[in-house]
Amino acid sequence: MSDSSKDLFSSRWGFIFAAAGSAIGMGNIWLFPYRVGELGGAAFMIPYIICVFVLGLIAVIGEITFGRLTGKGPIGAFTKALRLSGGHNKAGEVIGWIPVIVIFVIGLGYSVVVAWVVRFLFGSITGSAFFSTNSVSYFNLISGKGIGFWVGLTLAMTGLSILGGVEKGIEKLNKLMMPAFFILFCLLVVRVAFLPGSINGYEFLFVPKWHMLLNARTWILALGQSFYSLSILGSILIVYGSYARKSEDIIYSAKNVAILSVLASILASLIIIPAIFSFGKDLNSGHSLMFITIPDIFKTIPLGQICMIIFFIAVLFAAITSLISILEVIIESIQSKLKISRKLSVLISIIITAFFSILADGHIDGLMDILQIHLVPFCALITGIFVFWILPSKRIIKEIQSGRSVMVNKWLIPIGRYVFCGLVILIYLCNLLHLG
Repeated sequence: MSDSSKDLFSSRWGFIFAAAGSAIGMGNIWLFPYRVGELGGAAFMIPYIICVFVLGLIAVIGEITFGRLTGKGPIGAFTKALRLSGGHNKAGEVIGWIPVIVIFVIGLGYSVVVAWVVRFLFGSITGSAFFSTNSVSYFNLISGKGIGFWVGLTLAMTGLSILGGVEKGIEKLNKLMMPAFFILFCLLVVRVAFLPGSINGYEFLFVPKWHMLLNARTWILALGQSFYSLSILGSILIVYGSYARKSEDIIYSAKNVAILSVLASILASLIIIPAIFSFGKDLNSGHSLMFITIPDIFKTIPLGQICMIIFFIAVLFAAITSLISILEVIIESIQSKLKISRKLSVLISIIITAFFSILADGHIDGLMDILQIHLVPFCALITGIFVFWILPSKRIIKEIQSGRSVMVNKWLIPIGRYVFCGLVILIYLCNLLHLG
């Protein structure tokens, strides 16, 4: 299908913001500060940044290239890759279903978490969250039986927003929400900087505990975090890559996606960690940092309700853009396999995601850990093997060169083969053997 007949991203920054929107989400805002607090501040940030720009960037380039080269989502991409290399189509289809199933499971947990954000935003505006005397009880209340309504509302809003397709739906929303997210978070960073005792939080963030770098678990979780926060899942970036024009400079776009994702993670940490130190809260409070600890802090500062509203609006923008990308993978897979309209594919994806999300509620913490530690690196690895080992190198280089004025570095394929795939296998084996 030619560029002129397929719904594609209309501009370079439209594509970059969409890809960044898929990457920037709860992994950056919710999970990253939690890991930073758990694993020694800068001692986690250092391996995370290394993993993003040494391994993650190569993977982002590879997945976008894979999608644009094949013009397909994961199922079609893996099938076509094996066909191009003389393999069996059916085997490629089976492999392609793996990342689709993984992203679907991620979507179940993600939908519930985004529903919490929607509910907290509503509670911040009405005052029920801000004036609640017990944040723990409030969170337990909103994450109980009534969560089904908020999951349904969240998914319905997301579904409606992407009915317009790639250019008029996904691209338009991301070009609005991503800049707004960064502006709002920068405002909160400035506000937190004036809290008494926040300097201790900055010290924790930027002065490494060097012994933590010798812990294999730090690197394992940093790898999983980098893949999770860059959407290196063998699915989302392949789908978005299939919507990219041939004139798009993949390497330029991938660099900007990585930079924006790291910036989002750092901004989230600059809000949450100094605020926690300022008020003597528990750094190891885990996933409750965002839904219990931070609301408690907002309740005690001047203009706290306004800050809480700004915070959850910004979080919602990041969360919705990621949920859009997750649903788009499911929609593309349903549409391509069943050969049905986009509207019907959207409806089916919303219904099945809502149903299973409500069933999954209560198992979010364990689900997220399994995904980040085990399944996300696995999907990244099999995609890397296909891109850098199975597909002909000349075709990959030619595809990356399309839209790029500067010649592609000849070392890109060897780095992808030996550095990326090799290190992911090594760290993944350490993970399976429970080292660290």
